[in-house]
Amino acid sequence: MSRLKKLSAHALVCTHKTCRKQGGRRAARELKHALKEHKLRGRVLLSKVGCLGQCGRGPVVVIYPAGIWYGGVDQDCARKIVEQHLIEGRVVEKNLLHDMRDQKLRGA
Repeated sequence: MSRLKKLSAHALVCTHKTCRKQGGRRAARELKHALKEHKLRGRVLLSKVGCLGQCGRGPVVVIYPAGIWYGGVDQDCARKIVEQHLIEGRVVEKNLLHDMRDQKLRGA
């Protein structure tokens, strides 16, 4: 069975220049530790990515498939994303940048 079939979420963490300077690597590390602590490592895929186009609002973390964008993600927020968002299903409102749920794609 494909490992992808076991996933419930994918967390993208920007570690490009500006986000890296704002603590992107620390946020990614904390997400990784919290996922391991809550035994979610096989259920949530964590990926460090390049620029997500939100420079100055970082570190930025995006959670899919929900399409929730978080900004200013420090270590405390990273832990809240795991405990509150990924486990309890509640958005971390304080750091919410964009909520893509209930949006329809518009054709060109």
